[in-house]
Amino acid sequence: MVIEKKIRNIIFFYAIAIIIFTASALAIKNIGLADYPKPFVSKDVLNSIIIVGEHAKTGDMIGAIGIATSLGPPFESGIIVLDTEIDNIKEQNIIVVGGPCVNMAAAEIMGWPLKCDQGFEPGKAKIKLFDNGNNIALLVAGYSVYDTTMACRVLANYGDYKLAGSELEVAGSILDDFIIKNVE
Repeated sequence: MVIEKKIRNIIFFYAIAIIIFTASALAIKNIGLADYPKPFVSKDVLNSIIIVGEHAKTGDMIGAIGIATSLGPPFESGIIVLDTEIDNIKEQNIIVVGGPCVNMAAAEIMGWPLKCDQGFEPGKAKIKLFDNGNNIALLVAGYSVYDTTMACRVLANYGDYKLAGSELEVAGSILDDFIIKNVE
């Protein structure tokens, strides 16, 4: 009986500690897409990297360049890296271009989904914030390279769109206007 009470107290203590830690971590970050380009740019200086999959199609790289260019000068080498060139994605803020089928960083921030296209639909893309340890990760990915390119264009022209929440769905095609919907 005494052991059960001690176990209950220990479990209660850890549960409270987890709740406090989670609440404080979320309060510290409290970042949404409406704040973009923060936290990826601070005082007009890029403080993040953009990660593209080593086996991604050219459209992902073009999209990454569009995002990098929109974040302002100076555009330096090393801002865009391949997923195979980074050892620890949690060391800094990251923007991940392409989904888990073509980008290992995307697979990691999404929790290594069993099917790499899980949660993606043809003609749609996601722009989604993830907690990345002490940093923030931003996923820009679609079902196909065309869908990813569409989401990259939205992010590269972020001033033209009302970004809000922590996840957006972008639908349409790279040749048309985009339909942007909050996902909550």
